[in-house]
Amino acid sequence: MEEKVKKQDWKNLPMPEERTSFQLEGAFTQEIIDKLKKGHMPQAMEDKWFYYEENNKLYIHRSWTGYCIYIVDLNIGDSHTVIVNRNDQEYKSKDVEYDRKILQNLLHYNMTNGTYNEKIDI
Repeated sequence: MEEKVKKQDWKNLPMPEERTSFQLEGAFTQEIIDKLKKGHMPQAMEDKWFYYEENNKLYIHRSWTGYCIYIVDLNIGDSHTVIVNRNDQEYKSKDVEYDRKILQNLLHYNMTNGTYNEKIDI
């Protein structure tokens, strides 16, 4: 059985006060939630993300800096609140649609064990 990634397994910083939120549409089944809760440890320099689950939230950090970029509510259902970093020193994006696409790709990558896609259907 694959061991669950924990917060202390990699460098991570808290989400800054400068943030916004959006809704991510798509059904999370219990199977999807269970897989996401296992987290992700970077395996190579090119692997730019580290994430872990804590208190039913998925914390997604940049692996090189430890900056928290996304926090995703992991609840069964069709709509999920996402908090996204808006600190100019930590994350340059100000476009919710861009963030939605990046997050969908990250989730798809996790669910397919390493294949990026333009859009995830969850």
